[in-house]
Amino acid sequence: MDFSLTEEQLMLKDSVAKYLLANYSPEQRSANIMLSGGVSHWTHFAELGWLTVPFTEEVGGFGGSIVDTCVLMEEFGKVLVVEPYWPSIVLAGQLIARSSNTALCERILPQLMAGELQASFAWLEAQGTFCMSHVSATAKRDGDDYILNGQKQLVLNATADLILLPVRTRGEVNSEQGISLFNIEAHDPAIEREEVVLMDGQRAVNIRFTNLRVPAENMLTAEGDAYPLIADVVGEALIALCAEAVGAMEYLYKATAEYANTRKQFGTAIGKFQALQHRMVDMFMFTELCRSLLIRAQCSVLDGSSERQKDIAALKAMVGKYGRQVAEEAVQLHGGMGVSNEMPIGHYLKRLMMIDSYFGNAMHQRREYCELSYA
Repeated sequence: MDFSLTEEQLMLKDSVAKYLLANYSPEQRSANIMLSGGVSHWTHFAELGWLTVPFTEEVGGFGGSIVDTCVLMEEFGKVLVVEPYWPSIVLAGQLIARSSNTALCERILPQLMAGELQASFAWLEAQGTFCMSHVSATAKRDGDDYILNGQKQLVLNATADLILLPVRTRGEVNSEQGISLFNIEAHDPAIEREEVVLMDGQRAVNIRFTNLRVPAENMLTAEGDAYPLIADVVGEALIALCAEAVGAMEYLYKATAEYANTRKQFGTAIGKFQALQHRMVDMFMFTELCRSLLIRAQCSVLDGSSERQKDIAALKAMVGKYGRQVAEEAVQLHGGMGVSNEMPIGHYLKRLMMIDSYFGNAMHQRREYCELSYA
């Protein structure tokens, strides 16, 4: 089977790489985080058409598949792009695009793809333990509106204009039935916000909403039927996130090999020491293993495979395990410089640790895989 990219995908990959090489040095990235929270290139992303890639042609998008999105995300991972592409476009954007609320899609999607709006998905709760069906926030019907109460933790993309909020309209706290998904204004007066800076420098918010009134027309699906939509979109979003991790891992082993061939010890480049060569080969093998699992997960989505959920769990588990291992080896082989802010290596370690934590770390995903395999 041929797993090579199409000519169009290679052109996309090349154009993204060239833009980032010219405009996204480590120094520029740090300035983006400090001054703008990571949105200074957002208008350029829109002009280049990158914000349209995951959306279908019917809604005005590029019509890209999961492979196209991963091509983009892998290039982002190589330079640690801090713009909120994943939370706003790949995650929240796809939740809107695949919802049954046509009027909401027609109103919001053009603005998302034009870079005029940003969105986020507030899924995590304090006691959720990575379980997406754990929703204790509630919504009660009141005429043509719903009254929402509850709180969410670490909502990515602190600059978002819109937040997609899953709340429970019926059922038990951990039930997959009874979850409804609402689109709300991120700065509604009924929302208390606490901004936090994450380990990798990106910003998130903890929110608490009390008697938040939301029109029924802002519900993305039929009442109580949002879980299948959430599970479907989150699965594909995790594949894209793992593509970013694979890009970061590729940068790390290449940068480490380059450093080892220039750094001298006892008059000899350390890259000639056999023990270090073995460790760098391991870094390469771990990266290619994760890349293979990434391709398998992409194929599962494209083929509509019944193994899709299990393939995604395997990919996320291995990216969490080996991504961190590759990054730690890179830090070790760079010596004390590896953890300094002046060197990018430590920033890649922090980003890979954050990627591991999203929607369940390696240990959680391994348990998920076992449950799916032996249930």
